[in-house]
Amino acid sequence: MKKTLLTLFALSLSSSWLPAKEINFPDSSNWMISFDVKAFHESRMGKFIFGKMNEDPNINQKMLGLKNAFGVDLLKIREISAFGSGEKDMGTALIRGGINSKQLEGFASLNDKVEIGDKGDKKTYTLKKGSLGILSGDSVAVASNKELLEEALIPKNAKKKPSPLHSFVHSIKKEEAPIMWFAANVLKVNRLQNKIKADQETTPKQLAESISKSLNSVMAGEILFKKFRNMAFFLDETNDHIRIKVYLQSANDEVAEHLENIFRSWPSLLALTDGVNPELDEVMKHVKFSVLREKKSVGMTVLLSHSFFETKVNEEIKKKKKAKEDSK
Repeated sequence: MKKTLLTLFALSLSSSWLPAKEINFPDSSNWMISFDVKAFHESRMGKFIFGKMNEDPNINQKMLGLKNAFGVDLLKIREISAFGSGEKDMGTALIRGGINSKQLEGFASLNDKVEIGDKGDKKTYTLKKGSLGILSGDSVAVASNKELLEEALIPKNAKKKPSPLHSFVHSIKKEEAPIMWFAANVLKVNRLQNKIKADQETTPKQLAESISKSLNSVMAGEILFKKFRNMAFFLDETNDHIRIKVYLQSANDEVAEHLENIFRSWPSLLALTDGVNPELDEVMKHVKFSVLREKKSVGMTVLLSHSFFETKVNEEIKKKKKAKEDSK
């Protein structure tokens, strides 16, 4: 199923977050993303990245076009979250800040097949392939369909307990609030991603061929992901490093032990390749690894030097600029 322009826009922005205490992730959520855009703006890596974006006239022109056409100011977005069951092309995004809701409502109203309604005190707009809900003057919710949108607009006090996946995120100790995090129940997402549906035009032969082609990958994923319950990714920074954390929640202690062994051996395996790939050798000089296990959860932390990251980005920008000039 194809996504609407609105859905594509919202889900492509889902590199942002709403504070966990303000979000009621539905129990049906098998993946969720949360990114504190305001914190990113204030971070060293955020200032560096936005500084580079500001130097690029093409990016500035596209951002201005987005603001003029849809009333979306990317530089003023504070928080975004996104979540879904894992089914293809199905998801919901909540965007706070940077949205001219009136202008976006006007854009949605231009569609002659739009269905305008209400969910509580929130106005909703449902199109053929997506739905929009107005949260406030500068905030909106966008979903793949009306049902998902209404699920996201449940009043905050309607649920008290976080979803199982969200509880896993809460259980992980963090030095500070992450700038971004992503979590998923990998088994359920794999099952839904590989779910095969027959539409009205699908013949029995076509359906059988589709099942046959995907069977091996589905079975491999089922076998592997049954060993894990959930996974989570966190991004923040220290004064000198970009900090990335990856956690896996295993099905039992035996799997957790194997994971811990794999994580702890990873730096050594990379060290054995020293001299094979000069670019990898250079990266390894600026990266630090550490591993932590808490019962059935195993995590790896990677620290990447800010200065190295900035140097490499600047080098790539210069290469692309030179290549563009040489092609003229």
